[in-house]
Order: sequence, then structure tokens, then C-alpha cells
Amino acid sequence: MNLKSTLVIGIFLGGASFAQAGDKLFGDGTLPEFLDHYDVNRDGQIDEEERQAIKEARKAARESNRAEIDTDGDGKISKEESQEARNAIRAAIEDKRAEKFAEIAGDDGRLSLEELAAIPHLENAPKEMIAEIFARLNSDESGDISFEEFNARLRPYPRHDGSRNGSGNFRPKDHNRGPGHRKEGGE
Repeated sequence: MNLKSTLVIGIFLGGASFAQAGDKLFGDGTLPEFLDHYDVNRDGQIDEEERQAIKEARKAARESNRAEIDTDGDGKISKEESQEARNAIRAAIEDKRAEKFAEIAGDDGRLSLEELAAIPHLENAPKEMIAEIFARLNSDESGDISFEEFNARLRPYPRHDGSRNGSGNFRPKDHNRGPGHRKEGGE
């Protein structure tokens, strides 16, 4: 028997014994919460009928989403309808971004170094790294960050004309990249 055949048989037998070891392939052996409501017989597994129900639910959701985008109801999504859907998603993202910024920045609507450091994803980051991020965001060097400064550093979403800020430029010309930023071309 050659090496390739041995490997294939070994993988098959190993996989079979793994599957028999519990038939549950999720972390601790329980179904993830998003699948739990599909487990109608409450046996802790998704059987074939439950899988079919999931497929049908996903298909219905896709059709519903498609119907929302197909505003003229012709069964096809035109470039204009697609662009309108992208614009709606972009607007929702921008609204959520503004809401989160306002929540973190507080009453003054500006982000201090302390407020930036308190963001959950940064609370355990080294102080030097937080200071560098703050310096990059604080492009006007005012000592705090406005929503406009914060937003300018985030990845912009392309506009309908393909540009990232509506002017054809991917970044504002006077954009301050902050200390330690490598210039294009590897300098």
C-alpha cells in the first residue's frame, strides 16, 4: 500500500472515530445559541428535518432581502437598486458610528485620551500605543478628537462615483497621518 492510500485511510478512520466520539462539533458540545431555536425536539443536535427548516428559513430571508432591494418589483436587481441598497447600508454604518462615538465621547462630543483609553478593545493596550493612536486621530493637535477627525481615520466607504470621499481622492489631501507612520514607497 502506498503512502497516499495510507494517509487517506488514516484520515477517514480518524475522522470516523472523532465523529463517533460525540457527533457534536461545537466547542463544549452544546449548540450555539443561534441554532438552539431550530432544535425543536431539544435533543441538542440538528437532525435532517431541522437542517431543512434552517435551509428554508435562510432561503426565505434571502428572498425577503432581495424583495427589499428590488424596489420596482421586476424580479431583477438593477445597478440603481443595488447602489441604493449600498447607500442605505453605508448610511446605517455611518449613523451607528456617530452614535457610538457620541456614547464614548460624552456631553462635550469630543474624545479625550482618557476616553479613548477606556474603549473596551483598548483598555488593556500599552499606554504608548494608545498615545500614538490618539496622536494620529488628533490631526488638529487640539488635545481632543472631534467626530470628524475620528471619522477621517476610519476606512471610508466608496461613494457612487467610486471615490472614497466624494472628490475622487481616497484621503483628504491635508490628512495628518500622525507620528511614526510610514510614508508610501517604504520610507
